[in-house]
Amino acid sequence: MPNTIEETYGKLVLTQLFTHVWFGDWDEYEKDINQLPDELIDAFPFHKHYDREESALWHENYFSIPGPHFIPPYLSSYTEKTENEQEKAKQDLLYLIGAFDKVGFYYPLEKEEFPDHIGSLTAFITAAAKKEIEAAKNGNKELVKQMKELQQEIYESYLRFAINELWARYKEHIQDPFFKEFVPFYLNAMEDLRDE
Repeated sequence: MPNTIEETYGKLVLTQLFTHVWFGDWDEYEKDINQLPDELIDAFPFHKHYDREESALWHENYFSIPGPHFIPPYLSSYTEKTENEQEKAKQDLLYLIGAFDKVGFYYPLEKEEFPDHIGSLTAFITAAAKKEIEAAKNGNKELVKQMKELQQEIYESYLRFAINELWARYKEHIQDPFFKEFVPFYLNAMEDLRDE
């Protein structure tokens, strides 16, 4: 996890941008991307393929509408369907709800999404990074440590598995150049953030 406030701000901007893409919130995506310097935007290989209409259409086809292009954006879609695995998935979901509640994070409810949506998990990391920055500014080292550990745990225990499974199962399925670039970039960037 990042060690300086500047690095945490960088993570915050990145995860916020990722959250907008996972939820197809193109107004917010455009607002955030337009605030970044050109050289930083150039570092996002997916953005050069961004076309609001096309990206919105493919987002719907991939992540919302069941059909030939559908890719489930939920952690629970990538667990085994045995009784034990289903019980574990339920426990994981309860843990996520508890972890979200602990930091006052209700974004999935506002978005009418499940806590195990990849966008919800990414948004949670964003919210925890905001709390981490706030705690650092207030000199609360214990809360900074807790927020870093919570982000690490959510990524390691849930998000990492889901995104790796999604990419392994569906990388040949993704045709749109925006998402074909976005998913592996997201996967690598989240892994890099974890290693900092």
